[in-house]
Amino acid sequence: MPNERIIAKMKLVKQNQKRMQSKAEHRRTKVIAKLEEQLAMAEALCRNEPFAIKKHKWVTNSFGERIAIETHKRLRPWYWISAAGCFISVWYGSRVVILENDHTAIDVGKRDELPKVISNLIEAVRHGELDIAIEAIAEKGLPELALSKKPEKLRKLA
Repeated sequence: MPNERIIAKMKLVKQNQKRMQSKAEHRRTKVIAKLEEQLAMAEALCRNEPFAIKKHKWVTNSFGERIAIETHKRLRPWYWISAAGCFISVWYGSRVVILENDHTAIDVGKRDELPKVISNLIEAVRHGELDIAIEAIAEKGLPELALSKKPEKLRKLA
């Protein structure tokens, strides 16, 4: 029995692991998750309730032991309210997504309409309407994009 090879009994194949999602689907999923957080925050704002998402964090206590504690996740609202009304921008990482024709924000109007607008944004992202804008941000570090955007500045430096 100990001389038998276990792997020899298995069916072996030459296969690479394939991605389950494309890059665009993965980016959409990230933006949708953040928009759902914004939706929950906006709904709490409309109900005049405090809102916090809890996360677990590992810290070392005074005895040198690592323990898990529960803390609040820091959330930054993508919406703002001013004298002109309520507005929202969509972010991918630390950059604002250009929605259409160099516009970066949506005029919501009244604060009570904010959850509906965020729900519509979630549907727009699900349908891939912001894929090109998100891809432009995600791939911004590529040299050919930097060259195509500001050639006059590069000529002055040369």
